[in-house]
Amino acid sequence: MKALWLLLLMMCIDSHGEAQEAQTKSADSLRIMFPISSQQHIASDSIHSELLPPDLDPPINYTRLSIVGGTIATAILATHLYQQSGWWADNRAPFHFQEDLKYGLNVDKFGHVYAGAMLAFIGRKSLEWANIPKTPALFFGSGASLLFQTYVEVEDGFSAWGFDRVDFASDVAGAAWPIAQYYLPPLQDIDLKLSYHTSDLLGNPGGIGFKGQKHLVIDDYEGQTLWMSVKVHNILPEVAQPYWPDFLCLALGYGARDIADPSPYRVYFVALDVDMTKIIPPKTSFLKTLGEALNLIHMPLPAVQLSPYAVWYGVYF
Repeated sequence: MKALWLLLLMMCIDSHGEAQEAQTKSADSLRIMFPISSQQHIASDSIHSELLPPDLDPPINYTRLSIVGGTIATAILATHLYQQSGWWADNRAPFHFQEDLKYGLNVDKFGHVYAGAMLAFIGRKSLEWANIPKTPALFFGSGASLLFQTYVEVEDGFSAWGFDRVDFASDVAGAAWPIAQYYLPPLQDIDLKLSYHTSDLLGNPGGIGFKGQKHLVIDDYEGQTLWMSVKVHNILPEVAQPYWPDFLCLALGYGARDIADPSPYRVYFVALDVDMTKIIPPKTSFLKTLGEALNLIHMPLPAVQLSPYAVWYGVYF
């Protein structure tokens, strides 16, 4: 009914050609009836956007949606071509299930969780850019993330590695993480992050992994450190919060060393970290997204390796 009333009102204004003063008074009265926030304006039509009631979402931008779809399709195709030539081409086998709980000392499993959450974030933000409402964008982004990672697992099922059900469980956990954060506010005080430095495996076709394919960043597990960053300020008692900066976090890290050697070992870290959404003021949609995107990365900061022996790093990344 509101949409019908709005259509009749705009037709009336257009057909009678009222003076500018009358239009201004009409718009002012509508603002009283329907308070409009600046975020609900439609940039393409400033007059009509001010007439929209606040419960109407901006229309889907199909041009942007096409750009999003094309970009995602291109990225998926590029990833498929890389994996097809590097992982699967020379290692085909009948479909089977097979778990590997030793490969990469499970850095790859944590990587699956992180990748699922990261892909879900990219999908959600891309859809929101095309004016898809937040909640549908959240579920579609997570669904797209899980769909792509499931496709990779199925392809692995037809290779020498097999469909790894632990990998798949990690994919599900990663894709579901943003949804869990949305509905469970305490989880919003935890960010999953990644840091990376090159290792000897990068560009090396030997050692572990797959026949003949040089290791890239995504499978250079020795150079990856996965982090769980905690927003300490938010979980402190209210009386203690003034003494801890709201941007300063603590992070727990996990990695592996000497992966291609006979005796690989795990490493654990504790490090300082920063909440980039507090560093970058969310004054615009771009800045807000930038802060959230940078929160996927653990910034170079002091860290302590706790195990298997203590090492102090002035800056660790």
